[in-house]
Amino acid sequence: MELVKTVSIVKNDTEAEDLLLENKDSVTEFDVQDKDLSWKSRRREKTRNRLKCTLAVLAVVLLLCVSFGVGLILGWKLLHNDSPIGGGGQSNDYWRDYWGSTVATRSISQWIPGKLVAENIRNNLKTLTSKPHISGKDGNADVTDFLYNTYSQYQFDSVYTRNYSVLLSYVNRSNYNSLQLLDSTDGVLYTATSTIQETPLTDGENDTSVPPPFNAYSAPGEAKGPLVYVNYGRISDFQYLVYNLSLNLTGYVCIARYGRIFRGDKAHLAQRFGCSGLIIYSDPADYAPKNGPPVYPKGPSLPPGGVQRGSVMLINGDPLTPSIPAIDGVYRRTYEDFVKAGDGPAIPVQPISYGDAIHFMSQLDSIQSPDGWRGELDINYMIHQSDTNKNLTLLKVNNIFEIRTICNVFAVVYGSMEPDSLVLLGNHYDAWTFGAVDPNSGTAVILEVARVIDQLRSTGWRPGRTIVLCSWDSEEFGLIGSTEWVEDMEKFLVANAVAYLNVDEAVAGMDSLFVSSSPLLYDVLYNATKQVQCPCDDYSTLYDKWKSQYTSDEPRVYNLGAGTDHAAFVQRAGVTCSGMAYVGDYPVYHSVHDNYYWMTNFADPSMKYSVAMGELWTQIAMAIATTPIIPYNPVRYYERLLEMYNQLESEHGSALKQNNITTALLKETLDEFQKAAASLNATLAKYQNTTNLNIIRMLNKKLINIERAFILPEGLPGRPYLKHVIFAPSSVNSYSGASFPGVTDAIFNATSVKDWEFVHQQLDIVAIHIRYATQIMNQSGTEWIKTG
Repeated sequence: MELVKTVSIVKNDTEAEDLLLENKDSVTEFDVQDKDLSWKSRRREKTRNRLKCTLAVLAVVLLLCVSFGVGLILGWKLLHNDSPIGGGGQSNDYWRDYWGSTVATRSISQWIPGKLVAENIRNNLKTLTSKPHISGKDGNADVTDFLYNTYSQYQFDSVYTRNYSVLLSYVNRSNYNSLQLLDSTDGVLYTATSTIQETPLTDGENDTSVPPPFNAYSAPGEAKGPLVYVNYGRISDFQYLVYNLSLNLTGYVCIARYGRIFRGDKAHLAQRFGCSGLIIYSDPADYAPKNGPPVYPKGPSLPPGGVQRGSVMLINGDPLTPSIPAIDGVYRRTYEDFVKAGDGPAIPVQPISYGDAIHFMSQLDSIQSPDGWRGELDINYMIHQSDTNKNLTLLKVNNIFEIRTICNVFAVVYGSMEPDSLVLLGNHYDAWTFGAVDPNSGTAVILEVARVIDQLRSTGWRPGRTIVLCSWDSEEFGLIGSTEWVEDMEKFLVANAVAYLNVDEAVAGMDSLFVSSSPLLYDVLYNATKQVQCPCDDYSTLYDKWKSQYTSDEPRVYNLGAGTDHAAFVQRAGVTCSGMAYVGDYPVYHSVHDNYYWMTNFADPSMKYSVAMGELWTQIAMAIATTPIIPYNPVRYYERLLEMYNQLESEHGSALKQNNITTALLKETLDEFQKAAASLNATLAKYQNTTNLNIIRMLNKKLINIERAFILPEGLPGRPYLKHVIFAPSSVNSYSGASFPGVTDAIFNATSVKDWEFVHQQLDIVAIHIRYATQIMNQSGTEWIKTG
């Protein structure tokens, strides 16, 4: 029996009471012993106890007085000492040690290089990709266990999981999807084979647990009709067919090639323009060019039997619980409600290989397509069938829908100074097949980052802010795991999240670094890339290689889109986010050939690029988690806003003027934002080395709330789940980020419906939210009393 329990801090009387209750057996034992004492012994004992109590009380009072006085002195010094960190004063050393623990904060960036091990990443990747692991199935549950067990080996303060019950979409293996070419009497001329299985070319690819090619959330059903070619299926492609060629697409089965825009937008537009079904294929021009490298397995290009899978859902998160977490007991709409709301297609959609596509495309014999529509199949790329061609295309989709449990995995190191401030690193782990590049190149890296954090922890180090490693489930179906968690934790994240750093596919090739980010993080990103050695031979750092590909003074950082797990963080909670990958040709995306063989032969044979991406990810996280004042630069936000304003004027200024709409208010608020950003930057420079807790907290609050200021609670017009008025995905391409999305969507629609007043309204909404950000930067903490 344990008679004594040690508790580091007893927070309140209830906790002390709980401690006593836990030791009730020992308390009872001492009560019995006391009853055996004689009366005199008890009296002497009582007298001694009174004396002891009196002395103890006096000692406690004296101790409290001394402690109070010392506390006042130390507290005053801590809150009013603005001398540089490490400047020699004891309080400064105390502050620095708290932020950097036994590894000095400023030396961490020099400590990181060489700590990530390529062979460890390779071994992680081999385990992760040993079998297919689509979300909701046994293979993915095994990966969940592997992640949890690996994180649990390390010195994290907490490793835990969070489950949600969501609607997922699968192929019906008892009734496979099919695509056939029929003659005028319904005789079968050709049957596609890639709807059932891709052609296996290396060991493991014939694994029976590999899901057949399909598009998740395609409507089950049948489409039968003549075929029409719609190029990439963009809005401009459909407009060309309808407005330039005067084609009525009602009842046609359309065929589009993958690329340029999100596949879900292709399906949405096909339905909007009257098509009864959609077939999507990967054209050799985009995935296996004739003058390019050999096809897999001799080279990286997509072979004729390869097929890209993917979701065609238009919203993010569980289809049945939009805006609320998919936890037990919540209201769930029906699948029919999901389709009726326009969040998923009402027509059947199916991907096929280009080896199958040529048999259908060769049926097109009327109207030559324009130059930009022609791929590299050995056909003429005609647009539709002539009146004399009576052959029909028959598409049958039998997808099924199931409520499945998905599981996010988290590993947490609590911060020493701001444990309530979170720096989150995220990657999803579910895959359509083996997922070597997407996403497990990133998963293999985050596990090695976890090991490096463990190394730091073994020195006694602890970050100033809490670091959370997030492994998301069910991203491929529509960012479901991350979206449900953000919906679950939204108010907490609004109050506490400092940054979310996403890596989906860490390495997809060896060509170039690709970064998308909030402008607040630009300086952090640039500085971090200068700390990482380039795995290439001809440049010193990642930054040097990155910059070499641009003629501008600095490398280009792109706007955040919505194709991966940062989306909910920035769009719902207004969290400052970034995403990054080392990219190259990646034609086997979402196919069975995205496997360990492809990754280690064509994307990153040495794993040097994976190491570099891990170092970059760690450098960025440490810069944010171990620096007392968050290293954001609001002037960078102004520069991007001004660039967006100039682009708006250049592209739409004349149309706005013709409709009596001025951008004067927007320009005025931008000028005010510039002054506020410059002033805040000057304040940040002044207090960069302060140890004043009040100043640090106040400045950090301003910095994290700049992004929050751009959140419109009711969401963008027609897209209530997207709330960021500066950056959001394009309404016709969910992959790409649009600038001033409400404005650009309104202008696009105004050209047809002539509602220019709505454009004016959207311009003012952007201006007002820029003004909100300006107010946050300007106010000192009490200024609102005068101005409010």
